Amino acid sequence: MILDARNIPAGTQLDCDVAIVGAGAGGVTVARELVDSGLDVILLESGGYREETDTQDLYRGEVVYPGPSPLHRHRRRRFGGTTTVWGGRCAPFEAVDFESRSYVPYSGWPVSRDDIDPYYARAHEHCECGRYTYKAKEALPQGHAPLIPGFESPDVEQDRIWRFSLPTNFGKRCAPAFQASVRMRVYLHANCLGLLTNRDGGHIAGLRVASLQRNEFQVRAKYYVLAAGCLETTRLLLVSRDVWSNGIGNHHDLVGRFYCGHLTGDLCTATFTPKGGDVIWDYERSYEGVYCRRTLNIRQDTQRREQLLNFRCTLSHPPIPDASHGNGILSAAYLTKRFLVDKIPPEYSKVLAETSYRDVRAHVKNVLLDAPNLARFTVGWIRRRILARRKLPSVAFRSPNQRYCLHFDAEQSPNPDNRVTLNSEKDALGLPRLRVEWRSQEHDIESVVRCFGILKRDFEKSGVGTMDATEETVRERVREQACVGAHQLGATRMAGDPSRGVVDSNCQVHGTDNLFIATSSAFPTVGYANPVLTITAFAIRLADHLKKLQ
Repeated sequence: MILDARNIPAGTQLDCDVAIVGAGAGGVTVARELVDSGLDVILLESGGYREETDTQDLYRGEVVYPGPSPLHRHRRRRFGGTTTVWGGRCAPFEAVDFESRSYVPYSGWPVSRDDIDPYYARAHEHCECGRYTYKAKEALPQGHAPLIPGFESPDVEQDRIWRFSLPTNFGKRCAPAFQASVRMRVYLHANCLGLLTNRDGGHIAGLRVASLQRNEFQVRAKYYVLAAGCLETTRLLLVSRDVWSNGIGNHHDLVGRFYCGHLTGDLCTATFTPKGGDVIWDYERSYEGVYCRRTLNIRQDTQRREQLLNFRCTLSHPPIPDASHGNGILSAAYLTKRFLVDKIPPEYSKVLAETSYRDVRAHVKNVLLDAPNLARFTVGWIRRRILARRKLPSVAFRSPNQRYCLHFDAEQSPNPDNRVTLNSEKDALGLPRLRVEWRSQEHDIESVVRCFGILKRDFEKSGVGTMDATEETVRERVREQACVGAHQLGATRMAGDPSRGVVDSNCQVHGTDNLFIATSSAFPTVGYANPVLTITAFAIRLADHLKKLQ
């Protein structure tokens, strides 16, 4: 059943076996996996089916310079969460991401990639992104063809891919199953105000919940799952102080610490002279029709040997703000970007998620001179993106002179000084808003620069291309682009030892016997990959664990 919490009388108590806070990727996945389990489940969602201004405003908070974008920009407080607007890009974390690396302080998960592989395979069904393989030769009909013909490198792989979901709106996809289940109650407009504990603080006794109409009621369960996203999950732990003055799970002052994102942006422009054919610049379809894109990866053995953080890049269109590209389609996107803020996933274009402009006259000239091409593109975009169920992920163009931008995604290392705390301002529900401190570290930036150096060296050695940048220009470019804030990770990290983390290998909060977390805040390290697939895999694993507890 799907119900509206605004209709619940104040003072009501709702009882269930499992209470889940948040209906994004993690919460919806746990709930969907429990539909036929015989358990009574309550799923609480702050928003409704559509975005609502007053509800979205609850996300606002303070970002300490030079931090990422405003806290409300890249998240959605509605049924389905941020999967209502995500780009659909999927890849699993790699084996090296789970390892304890001597050159990455605070690294190491209490589980391995082998432990999570079965759940990644099941997560593919939830994300609707096809078969669980990320090798081009296995996934693509033309997978035997190299991304860059003639390119040889002992340190760089060119057989890996991104896969793309529809992109799937988790809430919309699972709503029919939730509506039909008599043991599943989804409450929209239900805001969790905090967690109640027993006297010794080791057991969660209930949730304080209310709509924006302030009709406060309680939800009591055997087990509780916080799946409200990285930042809101952290806030709920910090504001729940009826027994613990620093918040639940915060015995070692770790809740909110190690907040991470991804370093991402345009690395440089490469001019290719491939041997035996063009580079593969476009999206490809897998055997089952899923959009995929080839990538260049630094090999895991090379990362370990050279003490590098994880990194990958793709071939992309020229930088959009630079009107010298002469492309009317890119210029049209640039000129209309003010209307695209919050609609373009930042992993595709950070500049389209910002509002400042430059060289407007030159961009207008590009649009006018390239009008026929723009018209043809618009027709194809409507057919392949607007009307299609499985949508073309983003704009991609063939470069007649074989010049492509290298767009990179890179790992940020854990830093205990990057943290989420409460500030003094209150939201409409009376809860303290968040204060986020984020900064990149020099060795994060230097790792990207060194990866660039490997690519540049081996491009030139193989004779397949040159790059228009030096290590110094790349260093400055990476430093300027830093983090867009679209991926919030790591503030309630997983560790086997309570002195090193907030949750254990089953995502259970240390020091409580019935509280679990199902969101990216549990990630100890973050790799380069978008978090949704890994959130989903761990949510499936958590649902299996909850079934065993009965």
